[in-house]
Amino acid sequence: MLLKEYQQKTLDALQKYCQLTAQLNDADTAYYQLTRHIYGAGIPCNSIKELPGMPYVCLRIPTGGGKTLVACHTIPIIKQELLHTDSPLVLWLVPSNAIREQTLAALKNRRHPYRQALESQLGSVNILNISQALYAQRKFSAGATVIVSTIQAFRVEDTDGRKVYESNGAMMNHFEGYPQAALNGLEKWEDGKIIYSLANAIKLRRPLAIVDEAHNARTALSFATLARFNPSAIVELTATPDTEKNPSNVLYTVSAAELKAEDMIKMPILLNTQPDWRRLLTSAIAQLDRLEQEAKQEQSLSGEYIRPIMLLQAQPKYKNRKTITVDVLEKTLIEEFKIPANQIARATGLEKGLDGVDILAQDCPIRYIITIQALKEGWDCPFAYVLCSVAEMSSSTAVEQMLGRIMRLPRAQLKRQSDLNQAYAFAASANFAATAAALVDGLVQNGFNRLEAKELIRNRQPQGTQPDFGPLFDTPAAPTNTVTIQSAETPNLSQLPPDLADKIRLGSDDNAIIFSGWMNKEERDTLKSHFTDEAAKQALEQAYQESQKFDPRSPSEKGIEFSLPKLAYKQDDFLEELDKTHFMEHPLHLNRRETLLSEEEFPTKAQRGKQARIFISEDEHQLEVEFIQSLHRQMVLLATDKGWTEAELVYWLDRAIPHPDITPQESGAFINKAAQDLINKRGFTLDQLVHNKYRLVAALRKKINQHRQSARNEALQQLLFENSPLTVTPDLCFTFDPLRYPYHRPYAGNYKWQKHYYSRVADLKSSGEEYECAVYIDTLDDVRYWVRNPERSKFAFSLQTATDRFYPDFVCKLKDGRYLVVEYKGEVYRTNDDSKEKNSLGELWEKRSNGTCLFLMVSDKNYDALPGKIKA
Repeated sequence: MLLKEYQQKTLDALQKYCQLTAQLNDADTAYYQLTRHIYGAGIPCNSIKELPGMPYVCLRIPTGGGKTLVACHTIPIIKQELLHTDSPLVLWLVPSNAIREQTLAALKNRRHPYRQALESQLGSVNILNISQALYAQRKFSAGATVIVSTIQAFRVEDTDGRKVYESNGAMMNHFEGYPQAALNGLEKWEDGKIIYSLANAIKLRRPLAIVDEAHNARTALSFATLARFNPSAIVELTATPDTEKNPSNVLYTVSAAELKAEDMIKMPILLNTQPDWRRLLTSAIAQLDRLEQEAKQEQSLSGEYIRPIMLLQAQPKYKNRKTITVDVLEKTLIEEFKIPANQIARATGLEKGLDGVDILAQDCPIRYIITIQALKEGWDCPFAYVLCSVAEMSSSTAVEQMLGRIMRLPRAQLKRQSDLNQAYAFAASANFAATAAALVDGLVQNGFNRLEAKELIRNRQPQGTQPDFGPLFDTPAAPTNTVTIQSAETPNLSQLPPDLADKIRLGSDDNAIIFSGWMNKEERDTLKSHFTDEAAKQALEQAYQESQKFDPRSPSEKGIEFSLPKLAYKQDDFLEELDKTHFMEHPLHLNRRETLLSEEEFPTKAQRGKQARIFISEDEHQLEVEFIQSLHRQMVLLATDKGWTEAELVYWLDRAIPHPDITPQESGAFINKAAQDLINKRGFTLDQLVHNKYRLVAALRKKINQHRQSARNEALQQLLFENSPLTVTPDLCFTFDPLRYPYHRPYAGNYKWQKHYYSRVADLKSSGEEYECAVYIDTLDDVRYWVRNPERSKFAFSLQTATDRFYPDFVCKLKDGRYLVVEYKGEVYRTNDDSKEKNSLGELWEKRSNGTCLFLMVSDKNYDALPGKIKA
């Protein structure tokens, strides 16, 4: 299964974190670098009291974002970059037995994407539950081992009676063959002999702890339990990390916009409230019927089968008042709405109507699922489109889990029928605002930030209703912008839909009809149907055109296309975007490059780190470097790599260093020569190199990357020549997707943007020089519309550099049809090599466009250079 863009960014952040953390062996500035380099964000470094200095991070991924798949990919990253072992032991902890069984089944299935993700990078993987681990004959040092358990299996204050902590003869061989230094710190009997328990065997291996749904395991008892195993690191995965009482170290947060851009979730959620639950149910069933017709259309066009399902939330039974229970709802569906009984399933705490049912099967008849508070843990059905609640929806806990059930988009693929890309909520309530607020709170509990959550809930009231929006949504003030329809014919306002009639008033002149605000096509057509006079219809059309200047929608919402030419590579009649493959065509000739690693590149002895000081926000934290050093010493003591040959070391190094652009013959020869140089020229022994093989991997990888960059810089210089095959032509353009704008963080300031292509502005702080530059662009008269270019995204405009891609900050469409691309650089960064390369590429793109494209790198608040560039 291919990783989504936001998943890869999450893993990239984790890889950088692990690399810098491992450098604490060699440098006391690693965490300072960490806070500067991971997408510019400071990483909180709260420590666990029982495990000071332990790497401990949280990956925040909202509901529907694929946390389990990300977890599978974290293991090989941490194994390679942080643990420095070929045999990682993983404690995969989940919150319940149901999720444990679901996770085990997926990881043990060799055809499942989760297992394939593990095996593709780890090779041999052994998946165990606690019972299997208790009697595992094979040592945990043979390949990767993943033990899946609930944290409750370990989380006890008194360890007596728990099998994982009891001595077990089957565990004896897990402690044999290791030096005494490796066994220090294990639990022992009073006579000093080691307790042969599973807990001790796990502790010996310094496990990586992956904590799924980590917000359920934030107690002091949970941390004390984890501390018993002396883990090498803890990675939390959750949609809702603790940010107050016991805050998690959130390394990376995925936004709703990123999920939407990758077609992972249905957005928005259209909310309908009615006080009468039977009328509400009528509307919800009508919506489900419409979706079923849309699903049939979708299948005829794409072949994809979808059977829209409604989740019905009943009221619990109360002794002293009449309630709408599961029985009442089921009876109403069957008797009043003639729903066949086999289309209804009951899924409550006692009734297991979904057990053993393949809800996605085409022969499954179920279309209605009645529940009360929660469905089966881990239950996931992307066919769930409609949530209809007759229960009280005024609190987030009442809807939190139910909302998550209707948000997953089938097959993570945008549908041609737009109604199938949205979710629908119906609530028995007279107060729209209170219900919407509860839904917003529920979305926050599913991992979305509050600003995003408010935008995900949209009003969809029936015509003629006037919902009480209350404080959550600002009731729009009556528009002061009006247009006048001059007509001797006056339509009967009582025959118009109420929401349209509210926008119309008669002027003092009997022939004047005043329309307030923006008139959309549907309103124009409805009004036109009430006119018979052709002159009146022409006046209406003129008023319609005039009202478009009041249209509040962004250019993307209007469907306006925003395309601009790419930097292209032309060979004969073949035209393609310039990308890294064109730089790879320049021969690297690794066999001709320097192989000797200097003392600076590969020190004879690993430098002992000092105490690292970490400066985050206004707080000062300290991290004991000794934790990382002791971890690596333990991994060396546990290693089974004695008696390696030079050929085996070279083969291992070659596999550990990614090099898709270098043939195995060329890389193998380079690595073999580098090893020989270390032995013959610097006096290392083979055993020393094997002992330090992970340090050697990092040094060789850096050396090869330097050679790679040198070769690509040479290629770039050739492409900058006048006669190079680079061109900029409208025949090859990048187009901003009007439906996908994957910002990581939305702008949350008070400035009202006038010309941004999308309704939101991405990744822009509410102050600072970059913000000031954006405001300046937004106010330029020559700019028709512009985009805050998303960071590192396939949905962003970019130019290929020698080693990466360059994503300029702002892309503008000018009123005269030209394009302006702007990169803002702080003065301190303006003259570094990276900025120089980006500036050269931008100027090349401008030069090859024959005047249609402009590029400018702005720095030191020199915003006035922008109009000068446009007018030049």
